[in-house]
Amino acid sequence: QQCKLADGTKCAPLPPLAMRDVDRTELQYLCTVNKFLNSSPGIMGLLQRERYRQLYYYKNQTNKNNEDIMLKDLEDLAYDMMMTTAGGEDDGHHTMGVTIFTSTEEEKDAEEVLNITQVKAGQLALASQEHKGNGEDATCTAESLTELLQKKMRDLEADACRRLIAWEDEKQQAEGMSIRNQRDFIDAPNLVSLFATLDQLDAELAKMEIWLKDRATFIKPLTDDCREIEETNTALEQQWKSYNMLGTSLSRLMNGLDVSQTVMKILRDPRSVLTIKEETGKIDVDKSEKGVDKIQQAGKELKKAFDSAADEGGVHLRAVSERVEDLIIIANKFCSEISKIIIEVMRSLATEMITSMDAGGKTSKPDTRAAMAKKIRDAQRGFQSSLLMYIKLIEVLALLKPETLPEIRKVYSDLVAEGILSKKRMKVYFHLLPGYTKQSFVVVGEQSSLDLKDYPPCSLKHGGGSVLASDIVSVNAEDIGLALTEMLPVIAREAYFTAALFGLSGKNLDGRAKKRNFEAAKKSVDDSSVYFRYYLSRACGIAETEGGKASNDCMLSLVASIHLNESMEGYIDRQKKGGDHSLSLAYVRATILDFRKKVDKKWVGWIEENIKYIRSNPGVPLTGKRAGVFMTFARFPSYLDHITCSCQAGFGNDHSVNLSKIKVVSYYLQKMAGALFASLHECAERETTDQQYAANVMRMENAHFFTETIRKRGSELSHLFQKQLTAAGAIYKQSTDSYLGWMIKREFKVLHSLFSNVSRIRREVGDADVPIHIPKTTFVKTLTKESSREVMKEKIGAIYLRMEKHLSEVAALLPHAWKSLVRVLYEWFGRWEKLGNHCYDFKLEPGAVEVVRIAKTVGGGGSSVERRKETVGPSAPRSSNNNSSHGSNPSSPRKQLAG
Repeated sequence: QQCKLADGTKCAPLPPLAMRDVDRTELQYLCTVNKFLNSSPGIMGLLQRERYRQLYYYKNQTNKNNEDIMLKDLEDLAYDMMMTTAGGEDDGHHTMGVTIFTSTEEEKDAEEVLNITQVKAGQLALASQEHKGNGEDATCTAESLTELLQKKMRDLEADACRRLIAWEDEKQQAEGMSIRNQRDFIDAPNLVSLFATLDQLDAELAKMEIWLKDRATFIKPLTDDCREIEETNTALEQQWKSYNMLGTSLSRLMNGLDVSQTVMKILRDPRSVLTIKEETGKIDVDKSEKGVDKIQQAGKELKKAFDSAADEGGVHLRAVSERVEDLIIIANKFCSEISKIIIEVMRSLATEMITSMDAGGKTSKPDTRAAMAKKIRDAQRGFQSSLLMYIKLIEVLALLKPETLPEIRKVYSDLVAEGILSKKRMKVYFHLLPGYTKQSFVVVGEQSSLDLKDYPPCSLKHGGGSVLASDIVSVNAEDIGLALTEMLPVIAREAYFTAALFGLSGKNLDGRAKKRNFEAAKKSVDDSSVYFRYYLSRACGIAETEGGKASNDCMLSLVASIHLNESMEGYIDRQKKGGDHSLSLAYVRATILDFRKKVDKKWVGWIEENIKYIRSNPGVPLTGKRAGVFMTFARFPSYLDHITCSCQAGFGNDHSVNLSKIKVVSYYLQKMAGALFASLHECAERETTDQQYAANVMRMENAHFFTETIRKRGSELSHLFQKQLTAAGAIYKQSTDSYLGWMIKREFKVLHSLFSNVSRIRREVGDADVPIHIPKTTFVKTLTKESSREVMKEKIGAIYLRMEKHLSEVAALLPHAWKSLVRVLYEWFGRWEKLGNHCYDFKLEPGAVEVVRIAKTVGGGGSSVERRKETVGPSAPRSSNNNSSHGSNPSSPRKQLAG
């Protein structure tokens, strides 16, 4: 809007307000004041004139009090003028008809706004002079006052003006709404002061930033120099700390590598602390115990120095590495000297032991084997007890230089093999065994192995006992048992001492380390006991003799396997102690298993060869008639007798061996017995064998023979061949039933045919209708002709003679078979007697009981010829050509089989 003064001149418009957070009621008030002043040029001119007048009146007054008075007068004048315009006629003033304030509260607010506006007198006077000099009216005083008031407003943010304009536009829209709560107008000036203070602070901060930039530019060279100096100082300080730490660490490392002069003297010359014999210049083994302790302590300190260097990790430093290299050189010389000392002590002790054992340096021959074994054990115990003191030196070597231990173990093994367990000593011991006194090793080695065909056949005719010939003697089982009993403890002690001496049985080792240590101990003890192993191999028949020939006696290998298995029981680590004890037992078990593998391999080869011989079916006729007991079946019990006799040699007949507990032996003996039955089945099933009776007879005889001969040889063999005995029993039962059935059908052919038809018709039509199909007259006539007492005696006698011809003497089966026949006759004639009673009401004569009596009479006594004359009569010539029984003995077996 444009405003005009009283003379019609235009004045500048009021600048826009810039306020924040102004209430709408306050905004309405300000707008009203602005509109009133712009629309009243007279008041504006009056105010300006009065302003210039006051300035002129007080132009010579410059003090502050005068300025305050002038401002107060101007404020009073403005106040009176506004009040006059708002007043009425009662107060005597001219009324312009315009009301500035709508309420008393607005008036107080306007007064408060004018009162808080501070204007300096000097500024107002200067403005009046400028306007007066320019010829302007005093009304410009109001404009100056307005400018001063607006100056405060312009310090607020610019967006307050836009809000005022927006709020003015919304004034009409807000008329219908409820009037909001009035706000205290004193807040607005406070806000103005606050924003003024903030702006002032921003200005001061900007000036400060400019000043700081200037100062930074000025002092930048100085700060750069100071920074470089500080970095150099920091680096020097860190270097000083590093050198200090390095010195401390190096001091600690070097202190850990320091060895006292006393210890260094021992390391350089270990012999200096040992006692030396003056006359021989050798080490006094008994008086050097203190020296050994000193050497051990010196070695531990040297090891501690090496461990310190390794743990601290300073070997890469030159000073430390040089010191460690010096210590390594000293340690190598020290270990070399200790090795020489240990070897010298071992040889000295071995020489003393051998001298004490052998008078004059030659091996003496004791009177008895037991004395020789005791002498060996005592010498071993003395040698090892004397050497125990020097285990400390070997421990030092294990700590500092373990690669030298194999050489020392080799020397120790050679000393034992050449001294305590030397070849001459072992030869003397084994020559004193009972078996060697009877026949030398050379003779035993040249004895050829017996095959199954070389054994004499066994026969049940004489009871089925042992029939071994005098030229088949038992092997040297006693020698094997005694050698294992007396010398294996020596070997076990040697393994124990070797493990303890060289530290090969640590409990905290892993599996690989334990295996390596066991292999090392095994190799050492094998070298120590090489001659014992050689002579034991000869005793077992698996090594060449002095004549260069190995034993061919496979029975010796079998017996050796049995004794080795028995000796294994005493070396099982049941307590699980671990350490040297467990290692020594493990070595003995490994040695025994090594021997068993060799002897078992030799014996198993013999078994396989004889199984081939069994499957070739030697001596069995193609037709199978009168085959009797097979040659292989007859000789197998003799082989078992040879095994038992060899195992009992030297132990008495009461000594028994449970072969079923030895897996290899039990398996291959059962395999051999199984081959016998496989051969029997093959012979019975082949095309050329007579299937009417010969196949059943050979099954029956051989199964019965095997069962009886095995049972007569004790419960151990019965338990071993339990599977084969069960199969033999089933074969015997089946073949006996078939054979006896065939015999009865053949001899009582008419009766069997008759009663078979009656039984069939009875099943089809019943008992009452049987006579329709088979008349009773025909039935009675047939029975009268075929089943009279005389005919029965004749036919049963013929059956006995035929059975006597079919069965051999070797199996002694005739009594058993005849008893079975009597039982079958009773069953068959009993059924026929019942059929006759039910279907024809006819009683069979003789009946089943009478037939049994006749059969018992026939098989009860008298010779075959006499029985043939008495009972067979005319039918005797039918079997006269087949009177002899199978086997080499043609005489009748009735005397042995009677009853």
